[in-house]
Amino acid sequence: MSVTEDNIIELIIKTMEEIEQFVDKTGMEKKAYVLKALRETMDEELFERYEYFIIITIDFIVKVSKKGVKLNLNKNKKCLSCI
Repeated sequence: MSVTEDNIIELIIKTMEEIEQFVDKTGMEKKAYVLKALRETMDEELFERYEYFIIITIDFIVKVSKKGVKLNLNKNKKCLSCI
């Protein structure tokens, strides 16, 4: 898969799903594996540009998957143009 700005989140999720199978690894080891895999997959310049974004995205996905963050995105029925 060629990595672009448009599909970087999909690649992060796919890589995280692959490493999740390794139950004998700690969270930090899994994160390091994901970062290493992405670095090897991505163009070096693109990886360096988005490294911080990748790290916070991994952390956010982990928090959401463990229900550490509650999202109420679909419950708000207000019309934004009415505000």
